[in-house]
Amino acid sequence: MAKLSNILLISVCCISHTTCFNSIPSIISKNIHAAVKVTTGLHMTNGWASLVSMDKAPNGNPPVKKLILQEGDGDIPEQGSTVKIEYVGTLGISQSSWTVDDVLECWLKNQQGLYDVLAESFREKDVDGNMLLNEDVFDEAFVAEELGVTNKIQCKKTIMAAKRLRKQLEEYPEGTEFDSSISRGKPYEFVLGKGKVIKAMDLLVSTMKVGEKAQVVSRCDYGYGNEGYRKTTGEVVVPPFATLCFDITLLSLSAS
Repeated sequence: MAKLSNILLISVCCISHTTCFNSIPSIISKNIHAAVKVTTGLHMTNGWASLVSMDKAPNGNPPVKKLILQEGDGDIPEQGSTVKIEYVGTLGISQSSWTVDDVLECWLKNQQGLYDVLAESFREKDVDGNMLLNEDVFDEAFVAEELGVTNKIQCKKTIMAAKRLRKQLEEYPEGTEFDSSISRGKPYEFVLGKGKVIKAMDLLVSTMKVGEKAQVVSRCDYGYGNEGYRKTTGEVVVPPFATLCFDITLLSLSAS
């Protein structure tokens, strides 16, 4: 089990879901839950705990974190268990909260042909989410002169990608509810650790006790990534690069 210091968390919030969560079967559920409980006890002012090793968060801001809202008194599910949950999913804080590392990992790596060109310059100029989304700062002159992009096509691609991200923040504001088992009047059931849900959902539920209610906040790479989530009709449910937040209650579990 990773040292407790590697599972401590700070603060900030966001995550994702509906019915296409992917999983990371990398940490033993009972050990995670124990670490989360100890961490919560040590940090009564915020209570957040990381659900991934802190080497995945060099800036101190974990990509997936958990806050216990109500203690449970039942069993902790094992990988392969069938679990039944109740949840409400909302869009989390905007990408303006991204650190430089978040911008590189979540956004720039998904801009075809631009990561190798711009990664070093983004670090040198401290291009975080706030700067990326500021159209008065992140413009063609900045990309060409400050970031050193001499290729006009690459410069234009970079600016257009940033504009698309700004536009979706206007269309899909923080706090927008995009999915809820409560609204549908039916709990959601899935097999834990089998890639049936987003990574953040698998990580969270594997740390919960039956009866527990918790909030999970996740960066887009543990949610719906750079494509987001659409209905079969094409309607956007979760926009690309969205941070997500879920309130989840573990209702029951059954062994595999």
